Amino acid sequence: KNVSSGKTYNYTTYQTVAVTSSSLPFAIYSSTLKVPSPGSIIVAENVPGGPYSFDPDIDYESVGFEVISNIFATLIVYNGSSTTSFIPFVAAYIPTQQNGGINSNYTEYTFKIRSGLYFSNGDPITAYDVWYSIIRDMLFSGGSPGTPGWILTQYLIPNYTPFTFPVTAPNDTQGFDEIMSSITYDNATNTVTFHLYTPTAPQFLFTAVADPLGAGILDAKWLEQVGAGINFTPAGFYQYEAQADEGSYNTQVQWSPVTSGPYMIKSYTPGQSIVLTPNPYFNGTPGIPKPNDTVIIYWVKDPNTAYEMFSSGQADIVTGLPSSYIPLVENLESSGQASLYEFPTLSEFFFTFVDNISQSALHTLNPAYSIPSYYFANPLVREAFAYAFNYTEYLNDIVGNVKYHFNFANPYCGIIIPGLPYYIPPSELTGCPTFNLTYAKQLMEKSGYYNISVNFPIIVSSGDTVDFTAASMWASLLNEIDPNIHATPLYVPFSTMISYQVPGANPMAVYFLGWIADYPLASDFVNAMYLTGGTYPAPNGWDVSYFENLSKYYAAQGNTFLANLYANESQEYNELNNLILKADNAALAGNTTVAQQYYKQAEQIAINLYLYVYAQMPNEYWIIKPYMHGYNNQISYEENPMIGGAADSLYYWWVKG
Repeated sequence: KNVSSGKTYNYTTYQTVAVTSSSLPFAIYSSTLKVPSPGSIIVAENVPGGPYSFDPDIDYESVGFEVISNIFATLIVYNGSSTTSFIPFVAAYIPTQQNGGINSNYTEYTFKIRSGLYFSNGDPITAYDVWYSIIRDMLFSGGSPGTPGWILTQYLIPNYTPFTFPVTAPNDTQGFDEIMSSITYDNATNTVTFHLYTPTAPQFLFTAVADPLGAGILDAKWLEQVGAGINFTPAGFYQYEAQADEGSYNTQVQWSPVTSGPYMIKSYTPGQSIVLTPNPYFNGTPGIPKPNDTVIIYWVKDPNTAYEMFSSGQADIVTGLPSSYIPLVENLESSGQASLYEFPTLSEFFFTFVDNISQSALHTLNPAYSIPSYYFANPLVREAFAYAFNYTEYLNDIVGNVKYHFNFANPYCGIIIPGLPYYIPPSELTGCPTFNLTYAKQLMEKSGYYNISVNFPIIVSSGDTVDFTAASMWASLLNEIDPNIHATPLYVPFSTMISYQVPGANPMAVYFLGWIADYPLASDFVNAMYLTGGTYPAPNGWDVSYFENLSKYYAAQGNTFLANLYANESQEYNELNNLILKADNAALAGNTTVAQQYYKQAEQIAINLYLYVYAQMPNEYWIIKPYMHGYNNQISYEENPMIGGAADSLYYWWVKG
């Protein structure tokens, strides 16, 4: 039963039963491979450029997330692959009403802090550190590029708008008081209590405090020593929020933090590699063993380097290989040189448009690029581009479901994907784009922007040969519907793409990225990808007043058609925001019928606005050496969609040998 939606699902499972006889004795398979470099787990990741940050309150991307998940502890963690079951980590136990950890109306959650845990510098982890870390997370919730603090803050501050700062001025005593009253600590009992403004089911809060992005625990004393301490006044809070914006980060917290988890950073070569060693003060907790391995992660320059490291035995794990490498991996598997495990995710990937392209930043990429900043603010242009994408060729041949006889990914429409509460199947929605060049050309002609000469990049993360090929295919088709459209695929390092996601300064006219669940609820997806200020809408220029101003501009030019087009877009996007907030509130209150209605209406408006070209909902797969095993010999410990769904590892749950 899904505790959020109340729906019950039936599953069929299969078990393999081992049998034995006098002539065929049963034995667990064991690899005959020699285990190289015992004591070290070596990983080759096809992510040129590496992560954006190791600060748990700043980083909001999947490469840094992997490191953060291993070096920062949280109150609780997901129990293996489950998205609804948890085990205590820094918390001594999971709070319940029965043990007194949750009050009668689910507005107070008290966590007892486990004794005997220490930061990597030897400082004890206390309730004060947890309290301090959560307040820092809330203060960073409006950072740019987007930050994860909104996830917890939405449950702690009444009427909070996700992706905004809770303290809005130096004299904002209300914002200050709301933060200070939302979480308290008691050194005598070593407890931390979350005071929620409305009754909240455990699943909502637990998924938030289990996420190391935002809920990772920092050493308060060390933060103050390195200039990242908090001044606990309204003015101090307001000033501290500025540290959440790119260009104002505390670089020591960003790249060399004292850690609270099983691992610590031994060395980091920017953009190339990191060495993690066991935290000498971490002795393990039930379900989270003390690690014995050093972890070396290489963010290599291209997929071929990653594959060669793995196939030659230099790496134990390889991630991010394009689909064209799967036949090679299967050959390694057949010869006992690799193991391949496929599992589902709660992830989606897409091309998305920037409605307010920074001209100065665009020209730093290439002075020859030329496109009106507002080109993709036109909803008919976006719709035309969506209908000019060949989805079947993309999945079957470029991704390679048919070509390689492997289920890499599935199509989808709308960002509330299967596996989430309130999922709406495409059959119940209208406007899901399909490949239709004739219709795409008609839309461009109708848009008012047909025959405007444009030259722009379609940006893809370096190393992603699959979607670079897709961008090339798309660019050719776009030129067919309008010969004045000149689009060129461009590789940019992943971390650089993240750094470009700043409102008003984004040069990425069209780019390919995705969303991997922070937590397994619909609000995580609609808030981040549809809501004003969200992870994508903010840097992409989605703003009601921006569309209103475009409408006024065209009205002044006497262009009634475009004036009305942008006025309607402004109204529709405003309605979308209102519906999302209503849906989120209904879901939080447990009004599932009402929430379903609002989420469906919001999804329909968003599809008709064509914010995204829905590319794929991927399955993930582990490519590991046969001597690599999951914790307790269960690979499922590395297959949680909140973690493994990004091809990220919890290295304390990998066993080598």
